[in-house]
Amino acid sequence: MPTTISNRTQPTPQRPTPSPAGPVTVASGDSLSKIASRLGVSTQALVQANVAKYPSLATNPNAIKVGWQLQVPGGAPAAPAPSTEPTPTAGWNAGTNRTSQTQQTGTVSRPNDFGNRLAAGGAQSIDLRMRQHLDSIEKTGVGVYFGDHSAMKKMTAQERADWAKQNATPGSMPPTTFKESSCIGWAMENVGAAYAAAGKTERWNEIQRIVASKGSKGTDLAKELQKDGWQAIYWNPDAKNPNDGNAEHSFSAVQVKRGNGYYGVKVDDSILDYRPTDAAKTKQNLSGIEKLEQVPFFFGLAKGGMHTFVGRQGKVNEFHWDHMPSSKTAIEEKPLKDWGWNSGLIMVPPGTWPTN
Repeated sequence: MPTTISNRTQPTPQRPTPSPAGPVTVASGDSLSKIASRLGVSTQALVQANVAKYPSLATNPNAIKVGWQLQVPGGAPAAPAPSTEPTPTAGWNAGTNRTSQTQQTGTVSRPNDFGNRLAAGGAQSIDLRMRQHLDSIEKTGVGVYFGDHSAMKKMTAQERADWAKQNATPGSMPPTTFKESSCIGWAMENVGAAYAAAGKTERWNEIQRIVASKGSKGTDLAKELQKDGWQAIYWNPDAKNPNDGNAEHSFSAVQVKRGNGYYGVKVDDSILDYRPTDAAKTKQNLSGIEKLEQVPFFFGLAKGGMHTFVGRQGKVNEFHWDHMPSSKTAIEEKPLKDWGWNSGLIMVPPGTWPTN
């Protein structure tokens, strides 16, 4: 995204200088790489030094703004960024006043502070956890995650260690401990990391207790997220002609259109007809997919919560519950427009859904 300037009076830009004494101010025409070069640090180091204050750096490090105060790696901490948006607390329902929660900047609704931190934390969580698993496979032949419906589920600790040695790359040291997961477990782990990044661990602990008490269903998690201002987006690749012939998909599309929601969750918008079963009957519409590609992080569920996932920038990120730690596809990422499931719901953090 290009550097943007708000209508508020901006402080007089100052050119960054390679000094660790204090923060530097972003000036017109600056990019993160230019600033890093002048400071004599790496771009990644600059991102890490400032991502807590400006969470959007985690997903789009090029979208810096004039007037931002960037902390120099190793320098004095920058002052916290003032927030003009309310921060949700446990049970806070931003949905009761969405107009006050977002402001228009072009065609995309600007995330409030809470939504911004959720999105950045969730996206970063996906990246870190996938990298941990795949890097371990690359180095040792054995990753760190296994599915709760895989053969490893029934193994003892010693049997798991023996299995790891047998499947490891010769001469390597495979992991000695593993993480059990599932589609809902993977989703909860990453959404939980998003709440932690947003400074709302207490609220997340409450959400976990509520969802677990109701059987760990994706619809119950969606309802709790909606209380915190997350928006619900219904998706269906062909609302009238599902390619599996299951009438549930077209029925749910009708219910959403009538304003009846989706399995008890109020729907805010829809992504429809992006992959027609029969082009002669359904005209392709990619406008919803284009909006989703602008969302940095989301939680989703398919077919009434039968399957759950997380995702980023239009891509579904899912965990397969029957895979062993050696599987490179235990965690898979695929664009929603190419994904096989035929209807469901996507929850996007407050303020991250494009409005036009």
